[in-house]
Amino acid sequence: MKKVLDKPQKVLHYTIVGLSKSVPYKMKVIIKNLFFSLIFLLLIGPLFIQKANAASLISVSDTLTTSRPSAAAPLSANLAANSGQAQIFDNGSFFLASDSAVIYPDTGETAAPAVNVASMSATGVPSSTNRIVYFTNTFTQSRHQGDVLITNVTAKHTIKFTTVSTIPVNGYIVITFPGAAQNTASPSATGFSFNNLANTNVTFSGGGVNCTGTNLTVSAPTITCHTSAQVNGGSTITATVGSNTPQLINPAKTPNNPAGTADAWKVTIQTQDNNQVNLDYAALRVGTIEAVTVQALVEPTITFTIAGIPDNTTFNSVNASCALNGGNDKTNSGIGASATNVNLGLLNSGNINASGQTLTVSTNGSSGYAITATSSGHFINPASGFFLTDANGGSLTANDTPVPGGITAGTADFGISPCGSHVPTSSPTYGGASGVVFNGASASTALFTNPWNTGTNSYYATITSYTGGPVSNDQTVIRYAAAVSGTTPAGVYTTTISYVATATF
Repeated sequence: MKKVLDKPQKVLHYTIVGLSKSVPYKMKVIIKNLFFSLIFLLLIGPLFIQKANAASLISVSDTLTTSRPSAAAPLSANLAANSGQAQIFDNGSFFLASDSAVIYPDTGETAAPAVNVASMSATGVPSSTNRIVYFTNTFTQSRHQGDVLITNVTAKHTIKFTTVSTIPVNGYIVITFPGAAQNTASPSATGFSFNNLANTNVTFSGGGVNCTGTNLTVSAPTITCHTSAQVNGGSTITATVGSNTPQLINPAKTPNNPAGTADAWKVTIQTQDNNQVNLDYAALRVGTIEAVTVQALVEPTITFTIAGIPDNTTFNSVNASCALNGGNDKTNSGIGASATNVNLGLLNSGNINASGQTLTVSTNGSSGYAITATSSGHFINPASGFFLTDANGGSLTANDTPVPGGITAGTADFGISPCGSHVPTSSPTYGGASGVVFNGASASTALFTNPWNTGTNSYYATITSYTGGPVSNDQTVIRYAAAVSGTTPAGVYTTTISYVATATF
C-alpha cells in the first residue's frame, strides 16, 4: 500500500509587537478584510454622526397670512385700449372680485395703472381653453396676445422651530425658500418671489438670538441670520419674513394641478456653527391652495306706506325736520287725511288750507331710495272746467321743471310740498324754515308744486331722495295746500297724486 503524503500548507509569517507567528492563508484573507473594513468605518463614521445631527430640528412650522396662490395668465386674445374685460388662457389661475390686476408692458407698449377685477367667467367660457376676466373699470392701454394678466398675492411667513444643538456666538441660521426667488414684482410658478425683500422687513427672536443690521442678510432665495449671541439647544426661534408688511409673493398655481389641490413647496432651515459647519437641519412643506369663495343672495326689498295726518296737527310734531322746511304750521282742513284720501275742506279767500300725509320707506338698497310724484292734472272743477293755478307755474316740461312756487291767501293756488330730513336742498328746493302760515292771511315761504304732465310725457317732481344706503322707516311728510280768491267759482275741485318709491341697488 502506498503512503499518501499530506499536502503542504502555505504559511504566512507576520510580526505583531515583536511576536512572530505562522498562520494559515485563509486567516490572512480574513485579517486583511477586517483591517480594511475598520479603516472604512473610521473614515465615514463622522459623516453618519453629522447627518444624524443635521435632521434634528423639531416643532418646525411656517404659517402664512394667506395661502392663496398668485394669479398669472397670458392673454389669449389682443386687448384693445379702454377694454372692460380680458380673455386669458385657462391655466388654473383664478382672479377674485376686488383683486388688483396689472398687465406689464413689453416692447412698444405703454405702462398702465392697475385695474380692479369684478368677476371671472366659468371654466370653458368662451371656449374650452379660455376664460374671461371682467373689470370694474377699463384697462386704459392696449395689450397683445401673450402678455400676462397678473395679481400678486403677498403673504407674511412666521417660521418657528426648536434647536437641538447649541448655536455658538457668531453662528448661523439659514432659511432657504424654493425656486429662483427673483426680486421682481411678479409671481413665479416655481417658488416664492422675494419682491425686493429687505433685511429691515425680517426679524428673528427667541432663545437670545441676536441678528440685526448687517448680521441679517437677504440674498434670494436665502435669508441668513449671523447671531452675535449664543442660542442654546432646546430654544424656540421665530423668524418673521415680512414683519412690517407682507412682501413675499406666493407662487402661481402649478400648471395642470387641479383646482382644490395644494401645491407643496419645500422650505429648508439650517443651523451652523461659527465656521459654517452644519449643526441642525429641517425641511418643511408649505402649501398654497385656492381661496374658497363663499356666496349667498340677499334679495332686494322695499316697503312703502302712506298714512294720513289728523286735523289740527303741527307738521313738525310728526317729523321734527319739518321745522326746517315750513315752520310749526298745522293742518287746518277740518277733516283728517287717510292713506288714500286728502280733503282740504272748505276753501275761502282769507286762508290757506292745509292737510298732510306721511310717506315711509324701508329698503336694503345699497344706494338708498327716491320718491317721485306725478298728478293727474290741474286741481280742477270738472263741472265748470275752472282750476286753481299750479304753484309751480304750469305743467312740467321736464323732471322738476318748472321749479316749485309759493301759495298766497286770497289767490287761487294749489300744490304739494314735502318736509323731512331728505327733501331736496338744491333745485328743486321746497322753501325756507319760518313764516309759513297755512291758516292766516300771509303767504307761505314753503314752496309747492303740482307735477302734472300732458300727452305721453312721464315727467315727475322729486319729493325726497337718499343715497346713504339701507334705511328703516325713513319718513317724509307731504303737505297739501290750496287757496282761493273771492271770484273762484263754487264747486268741487279734485286731482289725483301718484307717488313712486324706487330703491337703488
